[in-house]
Amino acid sequence: ADVLVHQWRRELGDEGSEGVLMGIRIRRIGMLLDELTMAHSEAEGVKHTDFLLLMALRRLGEPYAMRPTDILKMHSVTSGTATYRIDQLAKQELAERLPDPRDRRGYLVRLTPRGKKIVDTVRARMQAEFNERLAPFAQVAGGHDVLEAALRLFEACIEPRE
Repeated sequence: ADVLVHQWRRELGDEGSEGVLMGIRIRRIGMLLDELTMAHSEAEGVKHTDFLLLMALRRLGEPYAMRPTDILKMHSVTSGTATYRIDQLAKQELAERLPDPRDRRGYLVRLTPRGKKIVDTVRARMQAEFNERLAPFAQVAGGHDVLEAALRLFEACIEPRE
C-alpha cells in the first residue's frame, strides 16, 4: 500500500487526496484480510465464499438459520449464485435445508453441527493469529478503540447518501 500511496501522491499531490489515499490503504487491508480468511478456511476444505456464508449463519445464534432471500441481500448475489452456494454447503453437510415454518413454500438454510465446528475452528485460529499480529495495538493505551473509532468514522463518511 505504501508504494501505491506514494505513486498516487506523486501524481495527485497532497492537496485534497487524503480520502482517496486512505481508501487505497483500507482496500489493501481488506485484500490482506481476505487472503488470511481464505488460507484458514481452505485449510479446512471450505472455499472462501462458502465460508463467509457459514460465518453469517453462525453469528445469527441458535438456530443458525436464515431464508435464502436474506442470503441474497446480505451477500449481494444473484438467486442462482445463492442456490449454488447453498447446494455446495449441503453436499458437504455443512448446512441443510429445512422447511420454513412461516412460509410453507419456502425453506431455511441452517448450519449443521459439522459446519458450526468448522466455523468455530477457523475463527479460533484466526483470532489467535490476529491477537499475535495486532499485539502492537495492545501496547498503545486505547489502541484498538482508537482504530475502531477511526474506521467507523471513515465508513460513515463514505456510506451512500440517500
